[in-house]
Amino acid sequence: MPKLQSKSNTKINTGLRPEHDLYPTPKSCTEELLQREKFVGRIWECACGLGDISEVFLDQGHTVLSTDIIDHGYENISAVADFLKCRYSDSIPRNIVTNPPFKYANQFIKHGIELTKPHNGKLALFLRLNMLEGQKRYYEIYKPNPPARIWIFSARQTLWREKQEAPKGRSGTTAYAWFIWEGGTAEGDTRMKFIEP
Repeated sequence: MPKLQSKSNTKINTGLRPEHDLYPTPKSCTEELLQREKFVGRIWECACGLGDISEVFLDQGHTVLSTDIIDHGYENISAVADFLKCRYSDSIPRNIVTNPPFKYANQFIKHGIELTKPHNGKLALFLRLNMLEGQKRYYEIYKPNPPARIWIFSARQTLWREKQEAPKGRSGTTAYAWFIWEGGTAEGDTRMKFIEP
């Protein structure tokens, strides 16, 4: 597999992405979220992967329903389920918190809003900051359903594929943020805030 070379002499491996886009979320990212957002009621982590987000919520006393499209080996997984095919029922938590697969991010946003908005829930998605871009995304997602808040990580976060350890000395190359949908936010009322390094 060829490697890209940048002006800073950093070699970037261009290997294929994991089949199910499993890039575990650093626990510190979820801890930063919980320092800024309150969640009332149970949590649904619908792309739980190895349980990194779920475990932070559990450690802080929340009840969590952890599901994923396949079982990645997380010991506290509740069920194997395709989030995009799930429909709301009384047994499903009203709050959804996850780091969705990148290639399905738009679908996760739309479906998450469909499930949480009518039931006064909160949707918190860990997304690349460049998800703010795009005319189609603006008209299909952000114009009809603006986020209430966007918490931007000033420092780039390092997410590494599957169960592999991030190589020493490697830092993130992508900007991330927590996108929060809660209630009915009017167009133009989205609040953008920074998470200090």
